[in-house]
Amino acid sequence: MKRKIVSVWEVNQYVSRLIEEDYTLSDLWLQGEVSNCKYHHSGHVYFTIKDARASLQSVMFERDARRLSFRLEEGMKIYARVRITIYEKTGAYQAYVFDIEKQGKGLLYERFERLKAQLAQEGLFDEDLKKPIPRFPKNVGIITSQTGAAVRDIIQVARRRNPGIPLTIYPTHVQGEYAVAEIVEALRVANEEKRVDVIILGRGGGSIEDLWAFNEEAVARAIAASHIPVVSAVGHEVDFTISDFVSDKRAATPSAAAELVVPSQEEWMEMVLNYKHTLSIRMEAKTGAARRQLEYLMSRPVFAKKDLFYKTKMQTIDDYSYKLSHAYERLLGVHQKRYEIAVHNLERLSPLSTLKRGYSLVSKEEYLVKSVKEVTPGDIVEITVTDGQFKAKVCMKE
Repeated sequence: MKRKIVSVWEVNQYVSRLIEEDYTLSDLWLQGEVSNCKYHHSGHVYFTIKDARASLQSVMFERDARRLSFRLEEGMKIYARVRITIYEKTGAYQAYVFDIEKQGKGLLYERFERLKAQLAQEGLFDEDLKKPIPRFPKNVGIITSQTGAAVRDIIQVARRRNPGIPLTIYPTHVQGEYAVAEIVEALRVANEEKRVDVIILGRGGGSIEDLWAFNEEAVARAIAASHIPVVSAVGHEVDFTISDFVSDKRAATPSAAAELVVPSQEEWMEMVLNYKHTLSIRMEAKTGAARRQLEYLMSRPVFAKKDLFYKTKMQTIDDYSYKLSHAYERLLGVHQKRYEIAVHNLERLSPLSTLKRGYSLVSKEEYLVKSVKEVTPGDIVEITVTDGQFKAKVCMKE
């Protein structure tokens, strides 16, 4: 029998044509995990798509790779649109990858990172926008499911720490199609009512899909717009959501949020007692210091011999009083003498004194007549003598 001898190259070409002609293998989506991923300097990406039982060598050429909005990483779970071919040089079949989508968490994680970067760029995460959490809230608001474990944990912790602080619950869905709208509405109502001083927003743990309502842009913007401080308490300590970044404070769990927001009655009572004890000690110290200072002052000679001190001061006062009285009398005598001299001089110069010696004053229309030229016959003049006045008529003048 004649043998048909072919080259390895011919076999690989034949198998390659068979694969290329297969309709199913020309365009299909593979599900798997990225392994041994290498970015070549040419821009091509070489990696392996594997699952629990098999693996497939893959290549994504530069023109397709540059359309990706993310970078392939080890362990990333993907959906890859491929065409199966054979690399004729080695005879190994491989997948030419045209497009890639992240599986489940990968897609959500990409959306999470995109929104996080956008809001951070807008400044919604800035520390200077964070409102302080009140130390002594009069009323605490809780936005969560009214049937979940989170609300029970918050109520239990709050009642244990301080049963005197009322809790106002705004019940909402925390996952599913109604969650986002109800959370946004609850934040609006709480701000409109102005009943509470701080809001705890949260839910218990879950998958990223379960927590996704707290990664939505509408919820993030409602938190940022709240005039009431918001404490985010979503999931467990390892879970992070957009709400955690935009809220005024993040708590690891709903229970931790209650611990943070509700002041402990016992702790504050103990603190008040400590302050009271410290104040008492300081007051005793100040009183003791003041008492010692007073005792020191009382021991000084001025106080030890206070009777003698007072007598000496009284005698000094008497001396000053005598000197003041004597000086007053002397000064009064001097001024009395000056007064009498002044009165005598005035009397001596007074026209009345002249009248007493037999003289009189003649006036015409309130003016003194000093010359016969100032009157004419027929004028009425007024004559003043020592004991009165009378009028006369000028008959003639010489």
